[in-house]
Amino acid sequence: MFKPKFMITLSMVNNLLKIERASVTVEQLPLPASILDDLKREAKETTVLLSTKLEGNTLSEEEKRKVLYRNSANEEEQEIYNLMKAIEFLDDSERRELPITEEWIKKLHAVIKVTHGRRARISEYREEQNKVGDRNQSGFYLPPEPQDVPVLMEDLVAWLNSPQNIGLAAPIRAGIAMWQFLTIHPYMDGNGRTARMIATYLLRRNGYGLKGLFVLENFYDRNLNEYYRKLQMELHHNYYFGRHDAMLTPWLDYFLDGLGEVYEEAAQIVKRKNSELLKVEPELIRRLEVEQRALFRHLVFKQQFVTNTEIGRMLGVGERAVRDKVKRWIAAGFIEPRDPEAQRIRTVVLSLAYEQLAEEIRQAPGSYPYLMIDNES
Repeated sequence: MFKPKFMITLSMVNNLLKIERASVTVEQLPLPASILDDLKREAKETTVLLSTKLEGNTLSEEEKRKVLYRNSANEEEQEIYNLMKAIEFLDDSERRELPITEEWIKKLHAVIKVTHGRRARISEYREEQNKVGDRNQSGFYLPPEPQDVPVLMEDLVAWLNSPQNIGLAAPIRAGIAMWQFLTIHPYMDGNGRTARMIATYLLRRNGYGLKGLFVLENFYDRNLNEYYRKLQMELHHNYYFGRHDAMLTPWLDYFLDGLGEVYEEAAQIVKRKNSELLKVEPELIRRLEVEQRALFRHLVFKQQFVTNTEIGRMLGVGERAVRDKVKRWIAAGFIEPRDPEAQRIRTVVLSLAYEQLAEEIRQAPGSYPYLMIDNES
């Protein structure tokens, strides 16, 4: 049974607070869909460029960018394309709210793995021993024997899905999952890329997705040898001589420190972009809350009136919450009842001032990019 050993340090607590603050910042500051899409694409591409660099891909950045979205017979080029497809796999998994299972991991690795000919649906665990770490300066590592891999992977997945661990902060769970996966090294190749994808997915599935704007690899790329050294934690090179029962505190300190740094960087990008938009935003729009912006955009571009039921579905809130919001927004001069004589407010429209602005926007939508926020599907 996998029972990781670690202590929560002051440094971890401080970094968890950094991560939380960054997450709140990114979630609360609206950005146009066009800008957000550009930032997401840039983050995905950077993830691929750096992750393959960490694993020794020798192509230049320019060469990598040319093959991000196309198949290739060249192994290093195919590695780039496959990792981009793996990110799409994470996107699809997140939309479907899929849990992390052994089969899910095997499917993820099958996307990442460079193969010739027909691709397997899943990747089975290795059936031979391998040696890890020849490329870096932290020394080599001998992972568990292949016959032990299935049980170790089963235990890791059981630990990840155990109700007892749900209360453990997601960034800590992600760090533990990444370390243990790399320790088991269940495949002959692609373990680093798969481990970081698993950590990223854990963060995304537990409310730390940062709208897809963070790049885990940014921190490790700045000092690759330090990354490998922290993974080793000065343990014996043989898995069976201490690594199977290691104290993970040093690694988690390092992991959370890096996570805090890349999350803060992503939050700063969002702050800067948001600040640039606010400089040109009309006062009426500047007053709106995030949920009001979503409703305003809907009433500008989709329909000119909306029911309480539709508002609840759009915002993901219940009937009582909708009534409270509608009452408050009418008082603020944002919306008004479609039928002023009705006994109960069931349908609303924009107030006169906002409807006039809406008509201006409909006439020249390209002049109002800040409306394309990410809060409405």
